Amino acid sequence: MSGSSRNNDRYTWGDSFLTRIDPRVKIAGFAGLLLVNLLGTSYLVSGAIALAMVFLMIAGRIPYRRQLLMIAFPSTFALFAIISQTLFRRGEVFAVIGPFDLHWEGLLHGLFLSLRIVAGGLVVVILGVTTPLNRLCLALRWFKAPATFVEVMQLTYRYLFDIHAEFARMREAQRSRLGWSSPGTGLTSSRMLGGSLFLRVYERGIRSSEAMQCRGSGPVASGVLPHPDRLDLLAGVVVTIFICGLILLILGGSA
Repeated sequence: MSGSSRNNDRYTWGDSFLTRIDPRVKIAGFAGLLLVNLLGTSYLVSGAIALAMVFLMIAGRIPYRRQLLMIAFPSTFALFAIISQTLFRRGEVFAVIGPFDLHWEGLLHGLFLSLRIVAGGLVVVILGVTTPLNRLCLALRWFKAPATFVEVMQLTYRYLFDIHAEFARMREAQRSRLGWSSPGTGLTSSRMLGGSLFLRVYERGIRSSEAMQCRGSGPVASGVLPHPDRLDLLAGVVVTIFICGLILLILGGSA
């Protein structure tokens, strides 16, 4: 599994300061940020978290294309929140589009929800991008996460790569046989691809599991995380101060 991650995500195994931080520090810090983002009732809280995540992306030199993907995925949910709240939340009507009334209070609430979604999404994706899965699983086991949960997480991760690799091979074979030369043949090829893809991946997964068991692989990640160093201590202090500042901002806004 670690080999698949190394081949498919070089940044995760790179030498950036984000990838060198202990995963236990990142999990604890990001969990605190998610909790504060969930409890905050101000634009400033979610905005500060989003800006901090953008700063980490730039400072950590995460590839530009990956930055766009990270922002685009939570933005789709944010856009849905803005549209749904503007249409269905009651309040002052500022515009009418056909049979739909656009409400000002709904727009403001949708913008707040979208900012919260984007901030939380960036926290999660930065954790995933900067942490190899085996270290993430070791950290989860250190936090006493259920072994079944960690095992399912590992298997899902491995099968995603199996599906991607098998899909690429099968589609390339169809292209070489002119299976995508026209819309009609492309539709037929898509049905064949969808029908046989999961069977092939299932068989390949069984063979991979048997091979891993023959090599002595256990059900969950094995190994020991290194002791925290100065970088981990510094990261823990910084994220703690940042979370405390956000909590003070929440308490000040509710006073």
